[in-house]
Amino acid sequence: MPLYKKFDVDGSTIALWRIDEDISFFESKFNLHPHIQNESKKLQWFATRHLLNEMFGTHAEVLKYETGKPYLKKLQHHISISHTSAFAAVMVNAECSVGIDLEMVNPKVERIAHKFLRDDEISAIEPHDKIEKLILYWSAKEALYKMYGKHQVEFKNHLLIEPFEMRQKGVLYAEILTSDMHVKDLEIQYEFFENHVVSYVSGAKNQGI
Repeated sequence: MPLYKKFDVDGSTIALWRIDEDISFFESKFNLHPHIQNESKKLQWFATRHLLNEMFGTHAEVLKYETGKPYLKKLQHHISISHTSAFAAVMVNAECSVGIDLEMVNPKVERIAHKFLRDDEISAIEPHDKIEKLILYWSAKEALYKMYGKHQVEFKNHLLIEPFEMRQKGVLYAEILTSDMHVKDLEIQYEFFENHVVSYVSGAKNQGI
């Protein structure tokens, strides 16, 4: 399972791995196995956990809050994980909540665009880069949601991203606007690679995240 990329940004460490192994590679490395019927999803589960162990140099047991947000049983670091059939991603920060999301560029995103964007946002997207821009919007909002880590969030109305020009790598500016929180000036960094996009964001203690 080769390391694709590892780097530090704003106090966080981010690692991406290409998933080349089959499940048998991981089974002997873990005492507990997930109750996941789908073999592809199970492989992705193993890949993210193996990547975490490699990053910390020890077994890092992942638990989840009732909201689904992951945390580490015996380590104080904040984490976020994401995966597709081809890549696994992990983001770690010792002090602040983080969110990372991986998405494959897939035309099917058009079918659900109305669930996470307003009509005026959709109509403002140029046809020539519509799919990539929709995927980026979706990935960026997923990263925001993972960092926020609470229920009852409407992607369309509570996770807001300023208009932007489409690039292969850059920064998006966002805010979270819910009934109990209003956080401005969040920076979501992103990069397209190998028919994927990765988006990641970190909070700050003074933002209450």
